[in-house]
Amino acid sequence: MALHPQSSAFLAALELQHQDGPDEDVAARRATARAAARGVTDRVQLETIDDVDAGGVPCRLYRPSEGAPVMLYVHGGGWMFHDLETHDVFCRYLSNETGWALFAVDYRRAPEHPWPAPLDDVETALNWLKAKGEALGVDTAALPAIGDSSGANLVAGLSIRDPKSLAMQFLIYPPVDPRSDTESMRTESTAALDTGGMVESWEAYAGGADHDEIAPLRAADLSTMPPTFLITAEHDILRDQGELFAARLAAAGVPVSAYRALGMIHGFWRQPAIFDESRAAVRNIAAALRTLR
Repeated sequence: MALHPQSSAFLAALELQHQDGPDEDVAARRATARAAARGVTDRVQLETIDDVDAGGVPCRLYRPSEGAPVMLYVHGGGWMFHDLETHDVFCRYLSNETGWALFAVDYRRAPEHPWPAPLDDVETALNWLKAKGEALGVDTAALPAIGDSSGANLVAGLSIRDPKSLAMQFLIYPPVDPRSDTESMRTESTAALDTGGMVESWEAYAGGADHDEIAPLRAADLSTMPPTFLITAEHDILRDQGELFAARLAAAGVPVSAYRALGMIHGFWRQPAIFDESRAAVRNIAAALRTLR
């Protein structure tokens, strides 16, 4: 299928941005993204939005109502970029639309802090949330996690590390194998995510390390993984490895729901103001979450 018109327009804007702006180093790119995110004034209001220290890991709690069930949110950004500010607008939207509280994790980032540091922070935040949930006014009885892109890799890596840690995992276009050489890796590079950028991100995070927490797709046994809801984007270099991972989970007996968002590109998930499919994906996830309540 061809690119959706919304994807084409988004890519055209990205390509123009790349042409007009000079190449920036990691610190400058982080600062640019934070500044752009802070400039957004249209934000959903929730009952509670609090920054907390979760055992030494900065986190932000989005709570739509007292006693709401809570899920862990792990942002993407190639393990190198993005933070609580860049994902604030979307986290507010996601919490409001699903009725679930979100506990967003500001994990340490590569290249300064490669694996296992980011994953260690996600695990620390999850365990802290389980211990302190009642005091935070949220229900941790069935605690899932959701992540996009590199955040989805960290969620899957956490499930590899401790298969019983999550009630369910929601993986949005996850990178699950740094050695992946699939058709989509060769044919679906775009300004949203290209092969060179993905190689750079893998190198920053993994640095050549070989471990199932880094590459869940190559884990020998996936049968103990939690129920999984997985979304890929049709025009995304990560499409095929995500779908192979869903197939391997299903073959191992794990309950899996997976679908390909047609016409979509990497990054559509957290842009509900731009992509109709982002809003549809959130509705689908809200429906899946209802099975946990």
